[in-house]
Amino acid sequence: MSTRKMVINTIIAALYVALTGIFAFMSFGAIQFRVSEMLNHLVGYHKDYKYGVLAGVFIANLIFSTLGAWDLVFGFGQTLISFLILEKLFKPNDSEMKRMMMTALVFTVTMVLVAIELYIVLDLPFWFSFVTAAFGEAVVLVLSAPLMKYMNKIIGFAEKMA
Repeated sequence: MSTRKMVINTIIAALYVALTGIFAFMSFGAIQFRVSEMLNHLVGYHKDYKYGVLAGVFIANLIFSTLGAWDLVFGFGQTLISFLILEKLFKPNDSEMKRMMMTALVFTVTMVLVAIELYIVLDLPFWFSFVTAAFGEAVVLVLSAPLMKYMNKIIGFAEKMA
């Protein structure tokens, strides 16, 4: 990986951690709206953005989560699995919005892993946890799609990783 890509991914990780910390009060638990998840859309522009997001998820969960190692395994695992699925689903001709909607769908469905974690660790009802966590993920990713599209026009996400 080039120095440029490492620096960009470090900035993304820092943004993820900062956003999670600022909004920590609503970023954890069965009912969560993790604003930093909007950065998941970056993978639709270039697959190498996953490294920054994954590092951000790991560090944010390490610093802010009250669930300790469980959140490092399940939260990080959910993000990693989602990115691996998306790499298989994305096609070169997919539009920007199609990629964003696929990202929202995949991340929403894989919140099943977070629901399993909440069931194991906090003894919360599985289906309640899945529905509420998936709802929060879907809301954040769908509502942030236009913002990320607008930011892409200004920043040029794909070109930054070329």
